[in-house]
Amino acid sequence: MKNYIQKIINVFTASGHSENVTKEVHQWLLDEEHADEKEAALNALWKETEGKVDSGTWTSLENVYSKIGVSAGTKKQYRLFPWKYVAAVAVFVVTVSGTFWLTRNAFNEETIAMIEQYIPDGKTRELELPDGSRVHVNSGTLLLYPDAFKGDTRTVYLVGEADFKVKKNPNKPFIVRSANMSVTALGTEFNVAAYPEAPEIVATLIQGKVKVGYEQSDNFYILNPGQQVIYNRKTAQSKIADANLEDVTAWQRGQIVFRGSTMEEILQTLERRFDITFQYSTSLFTNDKYNFSFSANADIEEVMEVMKEVTGKFTYKIDKNICYMKIVR
Repeated sequence: MKNYIQKIINVFTASGHSENVTKEVHQWLLDEEHADEKEAALNALWKETEGKVDSGTWTSLENVYSKIGVSAGTKKQYRLFPWKYVAAVAVFVVTVSGTFWLTRNAFNEETIAMIEQYIPDGKTRELELPDGSRVHVNSGTLLLYPDAFKGDTRTVYLVGEADFKVKKNPNKPFIVRSANMSVTALGTEFNVAAYPEAPEIVATLIQGKVKVGYEQSDNFYILNPGQQVIYNRKTAQSKIADANLEDVTAWQRGQIVFRGSTMEEILQTLERRFDITFQYSTSLFTNDKYNFSFSANADIEEVMEVMKEVTGKFTYKIDKNICYMKIVR
C-alpha cells in the first residue's frame, strides 16, 4: 500500500481518542522505524492544517520546544531538523487535535510501544493481539496496535480489511477505528473492509454483537449476526443491510468474489490480491457492474481471461507485474 503511514495518520486524526491511546500513537511516531516516511506524512499534514491553530496553542508548542532545546520560530518557518521526531509529534497534536497535553510527563514517563503490521499486496496473515484476540489480515492492509492494552479500552487502527475474533472482556471493550467509523465489541467476530480507495466502508457482524458508530455523530447501529453497516464516504450516509457471510469471508479462504462491482473496483482488488499494477485508459470502463467468483487456485491469467470473455470490452497483456489493458473497438 502506497503511503500507508500517511493513511494511518489520517485515520487517527479523523477520530477522537483518550489520552492513553493518543500517547501510544505519539510514541509510535517518535519511534525511528520508517522515520523518513513518518516525517513526510507529518509534513503533509502540517501543510494541510497550517493556519488553523490559535495563538494559545502556539504558546504551548513553544514551551515544548524550549524543553527540548529547540527554537520554534514562526509557522511559516517550520522545518524538521534533528529534533524532528519530537517536534513533528508536537505539530501533529497541535494542528489536528487542537489540544496540547504533550507535556514534560510525556517525555519522562514510560510509554507503550505501538506495533505496526503491514501486509503487502499478494499476502494475507493471521495475528494474535496482546489480549489473545485473533486477526486475519487481508492484503494491502495496515494494522496498528499497542504491545499491551492498558486503560479502559482495547483500541486498534485499521487501514484495509481484516477479520477480528475478539477475546471476551466485558470490562474492556475492543474498538477498531478506521477512517471515521468505529466498531466496538466485547467478544465477537466481525469483518471490517475499509480500504482508502474504496467508496464505502463496510462492517459485517459474523457472530456476537457489535456497536458501529461514527466520529462527530451520536448515531450508531447495534448489529445482529449476518448484518452489516455500509458507509458511503462521499455522501457520509450509512445503512444496514443483510450480508452474505460466505462472500464477506471468501478472502479468508483465498477465494475472490465480486458482487455488483464496477471494473475499477475489481481491478483495485486484483492489484492487492496479485501484487500487480493495471495500466489502462480511464475511458476503458463505464459504471457497469459485474458479478464474478474465482476459486483460491485461480491465477491472474485465469481471472483476466474470464473477465475478458464476459465483458468483451478489452484485451490485455501481462508483462512481469504490470497488466496492460486496451479497449476493444
